[in-house]
Amino acid sequence: MELTQAQISEIVFEKTSTEQGVRELITILLNSLLKHERTLWQEKQEKEQRESSNGFRARCVRYHGMEFALQVPRTRQGGFYPALLAILRDENQEKAMLFNELYTKGLTCEQIGQISQRIYSRTYSKQQISYLVQEAGKDVEAWLSRRLSPYYPVVYIDATFAHTRREGKVLQGAYYSMLGVLPDGTREVLGIINHPTEKAINWNTELKVLQERGVKHIDLIVSDALSGIENAVTDAFPLSRHQFCVAHLLRTMSGFVPRKEAAALQDEFHKVLSIDSEGVSSASQYAEFLKFVERWGKRYS
Repeated sequence: MELTQAQISEIVFEKTSTEQGVRELITILLNSLLKHERTLWQEKQEKEQRESSNGFRARCVRYHGMEFALQVPRTRQGGFYPALLAILRDENQEKAMLFNELYTKGLTCEQIGQISQRIYSRTYSKQQISYLVQEAGKDVEAWLSRRLSPYYPVVYIDATFAHTRREGKVLQGAYYSMLGVLPDGTREVLGIINHPTEKAINWNTELKVLQERGVKHIDLIVSDALSGIENAVTDAFPLSRHQFCVAHLLRTMSGFVPRKEAAALQDEFHKVLSIDSEGVSSASQYAEFLKFVERWGKRYS
């Protein structure tokens, strides 16, 4: 039976006259958009690589104070993830992330509650803010303790500094970051751990934690030239090769020459690193590197 425009308008009006009706209509619309988004995604895939549909999974999402029971489409290999879900991020998850970020920046629970009132039109007590921050912290701990691959061809380690709340004060803290490269070339963040400062002894501890999480062998560990880092790496993974990060080396060298000559030094250094040409090997380029150091060293030693 076909409905007339007037009948359709009457149904819509009846539905939208209550909050429940509005929620039902929006849910129907969102589920329809999710389903058609999967179809568009599949059509863009190469025919040989196209993933078949694999039903739906239920997911409740809160958005602007309303809860929607969605049916999220799936594909056989799990390659499809609806962009719409990124827009409709769970409100509680969003709040937990925001509150945790504000707390680490030094805001008190009372100040965070006031911000919540302005943004979400709802006040959270100190206890509720503290609870959300603690729960977010549990998620972080679970991620930091997850099991890892037993083998990584390459692991990059470096520390970056950011303002961090520690013992009631907000100070610059070092965040030890470890990025692993898997045999298929994909990259995985192994951990980001906070310490007050960057020291080789802390790196030794964090590298040994990788072993506790299942890492048995790393071919190459790349780091900056932090004092004592070579001993820290060798002690944790004695069979791994260790290499200083080229980016850090280039940045350090560039700081010893006038700014107008930095580009020339960097260009020459990149040529020294290249081993793609025929007849070029690691040994020959190392000899070129020594000449490069001698040449620039005479000018700016």
